[in-house]
Amino acid sequence: MGIFARLREAVRGVATEHPNAPKHLGEAALDTADSADMHASGSHEPEPVLDGIRLEVGYEDADGRRTNRLVTCKRIVHSGDGDRLLAFCRARRTDRTFLLDRIVEAADHGTGQRIKDIRAFFAPFLEQAGELSDDHGTTRKVLVALADELRILAFIAKADQTLHQAEDNLISVFVRKRTEGLGHEVAGNYDHAKVMDWFRHQAPDIEAIERSVLRVAKRSEAQLGHIWELAAKVMEADGTVLPEELDRLHALAQALDHALSELRKSSQ
Repeated sequence: MGIFARLREAVRGVATEHPNAPKHLGEAALDTADSADMHASGSHEPEPVLDGIRLEVGYEDADGRRTNRLVTCKRIVHSGDGDRLLAFCRARRTDRTFLLDRIVEAADHGTGQRIKDIRAFFAPFLEQAGELSDDHGTTRKVLVALADELRILAFIAKADQTLHQAEDNLISVFVRKRTEGLGHEVAGNYDHAKVMDWFRHQAPDIEAIERSVLRVAKRSEAQLGHIWELAAKVMEADGTVLPEELDRLHALAQALDHALSELRKSSQ
């Protein structure tokens, strides 16, 4: 029996809820119009290295008006007026950018943990922001190459809102092995600690996972199978399989079915 069939037999078919509004910062001023500086980027940009981190942000515009938004982060971008967070805004159902200096409050949507210093939180990604178009950065190459796979693993590993040491160790070994396939120059020169720090910041929702699964499937269905094999091991790494993990496994199985269906349509 294949890994996909075994995973489907393991799940219980319980639907997972994915709330679309802030719950820790409140819903203040959600109907206020976007400020002029919340323009969305229409240019073609590289792989979003932040895709999957879901935050609630309190944003204050130049006139002092505040809105609370639930956003799915995509990337940090540099602009003439300062560093910006490009993110999918759930209230507007489209991409928006938020000046980091105007984010006055933030919290992890899943855990409710408050983020005291937004720049410190994004520090690992700010260092990469200026190099997103630089094909010579080895750490960036690893992040871009493994981003989707690591999001899938984070989706399972953090089902109980905790990353256990055994899970972290498994994924650290996975990263080292996968970088070997990217060439000796990359494997010997990338910053492993930075890649793992990026992984530990991930808290992807099902929409980010669906995108990641589809991208991996397009690149290699075989590699998608390997990731699911590892996801099953990660789920059992702490010695206990929780209902939350089974729920997420069910969501992953649905994402897989959708991805394979899309591939079949495109090949016809």
